Amino acid sequence: MRKVFVAAAILLVLAVMVLSRKSEEGFRITVHNQSDQEISRLTLVYPNGSKKFKMEAYSEKKLHVIPRNFGEGSINLLYEDKLTKQDITIFGYIENNYWGKADIIIDSKTENGDLQVTVKTEDHLY
Repeated sequence: MRKVFVAAAILLVLAVMVLSRKSEEGFRITVHNQSDQEISRLTLVYPNGSKKFKMEAYSEKKLHVIPRNFGEGSINLLYEDKLTKQDITIFGYIENNYWGKADIIIDSKTENGDLQVTVKTEDHLY
């Protein structure tokens, strides 16, 4: 009976480790629009994919991306407006099996259309 209990405990620990690793997989990116304007035409670009979205004023958007089957790459936020085109680097260098999280804070929009942005990241290797 004791051996069964020990085996069950080991399986439980292994299952928790596998599940916690799965929850860390990929990149969790939160975009905060702290401006009083809606911002449209945003695109999160990552290896082998992209996600288009817009932000209401004073809103938050959570994105989870899992880039697969690539050598080296980056994750960028593109913004296009009538007046401007911006390419904001979120993670400048990633490889397969990297993971991390980022907070992108859009503070305001300038007269020429550029976004004033702060990026805070935390990335992990393998």
